[in-house]
Amino acid sequence: MTSADDEHYVVSESERSAALASLVQACGSGLVTLDEFSCRTDLALTARSRTDLVAATADITASVVPGRVKRRWFVPFGNRVRRGRFVLPEHTSAVVLMGEIHLDLRGATLVGPQPTIKLWVLMGNLRVLAPKGIHVEVDTSSLFGGRTITAYGPPPSPATPVLRIRMIDVLGAVMVTDDPAAWSPALASAEGRLPAPASPPAITPPASPPASPPTPVAPPADPDDAAPTSSP
Repeated sequence: MTSADDEHYVVSESERSAALASLVQACGSGLVTLDEFSCRTDLALTARSRTDLVAATADITASVVPGRVKRRWFVPFGNRVRRGRFVLPEHTSAVVLMGEIHLDLRGATLVGPQPTIKLWVLMGNLRVLAPKGIHVEVDTSSLFGGRTITAYGPPPSPATPVLRIRMIDVLGAVMVTDDPAAWSPALASAEGRLPAPASPPAITPPASPPASPPTPVAPPADPDDAAPTSSP
């Protein structure tokens, strides 16, 4: 089949599923970042021809730049931002004491089929910015709130990367979103992702009432013009 035939060849669901599975395998092997995985997945899902489908999985055999690898985080009394190109290993642990972690996964490279982040939090938060198409499972065990399991993103499947977050906390919370503005309004505003705040409307002073025309004043009467009076 020639390339011209590929342009008109309708993609079957089995071919599409195979392409998605290969993207998940490439993501778990550290060959593509999560942001690139999200873009390639959108291309594979919307591909109408075999040429479009091949483009979604092209050049994934070349390894990406490894980036930074850190397996343990300690955040006391502050804010830690993890973003850009970095590697999220199969197992990561973090201790947060009255602090907050901002984790931007768009440029991250996952290692392993289901990497796991384990957290021990005392009055702190983990805020995760995950690209669309990633399944994130959050399992929290709180001293005051019991155990809660929450899932974000599409349901787990052979075509979906999975990230697991396990947290044991006292007054802690995990937030997962794909919206940079909700993840961190300050960082999103610095990147120009948020519109500049609207300037307050100009306050127009009330108009002054129109000045009334001056009242004409009659000139004083001339005594020579006074009417003569008759004597008795």
